[in-house]
Amino acid sequence: MKDVLSQIKDDLGKDAVIISKREVLDNAFGMTARPMIEVTAAIDYDAESFDYHIKNLSSQGVSHRTYSSTGIETPKAASPISNEILELKEMMKELIDHTGYKLHEKNPLRKAIIKKGVRAHLVDLILSKLGDKAHMESIRGLLEKIVRTSGAPEERIWTFLGTTGVGKTTTMAKIAAGSVLNEGKRVGLITLDTYRIGAIDQGRIYAKILNAPFISVTTVSEFRTALARLDSMDVILVDTVGRSPFCNDYITHLSQYFDGISSCKFLLMPVATRDSEMDITTKTFSKIGINRMIFTKQDEAILSGSIISHNLMHRIPITHITTGQRVPEDIETASSSKIIERCLGDIS
Repeated sequence: MKDVLSQIKDDLGKDAVIISKREVLDNAFGMTARPMIEVTAAIDYDAESFDYHIKNLSSQGVSHRTYSSTGIETPKAASPISNEILELKEMMKELIDHTGYKLHEKNPLRKAIIKKGVRAHLVDLILSKLGDKAHMESIRGLLEKIVRTSGAPEERIWTFLGTTGVGKTTTMAKIAAGSVLNEGKRVGLITLDTYRIGAIDQGRIYAKILNAPFISVTTVSEFRTALARLDSMDVILVDTVGRSPFCNDYITHLSQYFDGISSCKFLLMPVATRDSEMDITTKTFSKIGINRMIFTKQDEAILSGSIISHNLMHRIPITHITTGQRVPEDIETASSSKIIERCLGDIS
């Protein structure tokens, strides 16, 4: 406390007054958080100015506070300036309520949207932005403007990234089937996943059904050779190995495959993933570079608001959402209106 008082004196002068004091924890140290003292101080009026501003108030003495060695606050006689501070606090509270600064906290839509899985602080931002116009129609309208989606990328090489079991191989097959059957494109398939049992066989079966070339590679040089062999294809889809987002060696190794290659990298994310895990996974794969998002297994998620939350937080355009295991049926092209309907559909 002595250090704090010394700093206040240096910053504000010897006539500064202490308005409040409390003990807080410095959360920067995690579980070893240290107790800290938070002090609010202000510069008092000088005598003449003080008399001028409160000439209509009766004088009740000078306000000051003392602190014992135990840190227990000992208040002295109340003063007009103490009363004035209390009045100012009440005025500020009324002003905040009147201007709607925290009006969104009383909006029943806040709780309804949070229950859909959208992060609370994002809901607060949306509602405070709309103010007294925050009804469901206006919320949908705002989200349709700010949720980012994208169509097919210009790059010929599409790479599918993600952790284990997110549905990379199945999603690649769905997109390949749509490109071949609906758009008449020539599609080539490459897999780097030689670790998962049956991954190569699964990819080869999909390729055979679509009459598309399929190549399995295990090294960077083999990957470059495969790209050269498939150079006549309209689109080349690359399936990668799934790994934990905490495996930095894997990310470093994988990035070597794409050095100097123009590739659109899709990060696949199951909808039923916790927000914190989504953030960690996105941060990890961002070291390679992420151009698009595909949200998978939407049919397995109770709540879908994480799609909106992740998009607003990371601003990576969404291209597709998968809704089941059927190939190629259970995939849809993403649009902001479809996403909002899936996430917030029954809120009115």
